[in-house]
Amino acid sequence: MGTNINRNESFAMPNEHILKYLVIEDSLKVCEGIKERMNKFENWNACKFAHHIDDAIKITLQEKPQLIFIDWALKGGSAFDVLEKIHNISQYQPYIIFNTGYQSENPEIPQEIINNYKIDKYIVKPIWENLRKNITIYLEEAENKLLQKFSNKEIFLTDIDKKKVHVNLSKLICVCQQFDNPYNKVLYFTENNKTTCKISWLYIIDFLTDKKIDFFITNSKQHLVVKNFIEYYNRPFIKLKGFPNKIEVVKDKLHKFEMWL
Repeated sequence: MGTNINRNESFAMPNEHILKYLVIEDSLKVCEGIKERMNKFENWNACKFAHHIDDAIKITLQEKPQLIFIDWALKGGSAFDVLEKIHNISQYQPYIIFNTGYQSENPEIPQEIINNYKIDKYIVKPIWENLRKNITIYLEEAENKLLQKFSNKEIFLTDIDKKKVHVNLSKLICVCQQFDNPYNKVLYFTENNKTTCKISWLYIIDFLTDKKIDFFITNSKQHLVVKNFIEYYNRPFIKLKGFPNKIEVVKDKLHKFEMWL
């Protein structure tokens, strides 16, 4: 059984991959105006426009856009309904540009939005002059906010020379037990980097789980692989991007691995 795996690298740097934005706005004219301005930035792609709060919540859950433009007045409710839902999505913190034309009529809006929801920019309509001057800055901030996720994947380990090593787990490809010393584990990273540490499998599993790294133990005493770097699977062997050797899934784990994959 041969399976080509095409994945979005969820930990890839923004400048190397396409990012998504969503416009949540009851005015089609405003939606199209924002899209026209965003078309100048090739690494940003639009999700569908959302005019109703139900559509906004549905698209957000499905697409998880990295950037959201949201108006206060929406069909079926207000931005509060959508922001409350976003606020409760685990591990999801998009860059949010909030805009409204109702601030003078509803002076409580700024206080409610800023105090209760994690928005990044508050704009009073009309928004076009603001976007003309600042949209490039906003997009840079959105990309930097995404980059902050990577710092959450970074830890310090002590290698076999007893030196502190700073590693980025978003670049971890696999972990293999050292052939001649089962107490040592070799962590392989992208760009042909590797670190050898005297640590237990239990400790490795604990910090990978804590940092939300999606991995599978292909052999309980020899190796594990990270899903994000699986390039090809030809039962029982896995080919990993950036790793020269094939890794075998032991027989009693094949079914579970294929379900996980």
